[in-house]
Amino acid sequence: MLAIGADHGGVHLKAVVIRALERHRIPFVDVGTNGEASVDYPDFAAKVASGVANGDFDRGILICGTGIGMSIAANKFYGVRAALCHNTYTARMSRAHNDANILVLGERVTGVGVAEEIINVWLETDFEGGRHARRVEKIHLHENQEAAADSGRRGGEAA
Repeated sequence: MLAIGADHGGVHLKAVVIRALERHRIPFVDVGTNGEASVDYPDFAAKVASGVANGDFDRGILICGTGIGMSIAANKFYGVRAALCHNTYTARMSRAHNDANILVLGERVTGVGVAEEIINVWLETDFEGGRHARRVEKIHLHENQEAAADSGRRGGEAA
């Protein structure tokens, strides 16, 4: 299952993404937003990223005006590897080498045709594993170290 979310700056491209998911017959949950009224991108990034981090969703797609804010917000969640992609090469590498579990797009910087190609490649590309698995594992180790340090800074309380 995949989750998709956007802020007001990405709502039009989200409709394109939904059509692509339907063509691929990929089940998804749309967490919003569905209008052009100004909303805060961290809220929608959190809905998708927390769902991916918790295992409720296998992968996610986030869209805002540039993709930058969504990327920053989503990558704050443990186990999330959100990749802002601008072309099919970065989409392919984000999956093959980095096992990205969230694709991030920017509506104001990515044309509809390119976005459709990015989505297709990202959905169809598998993680290669091998030497890349070792590198992704190092990311997890850094996350674990940071989580432990954060717990210590908070006096051992759960975050």
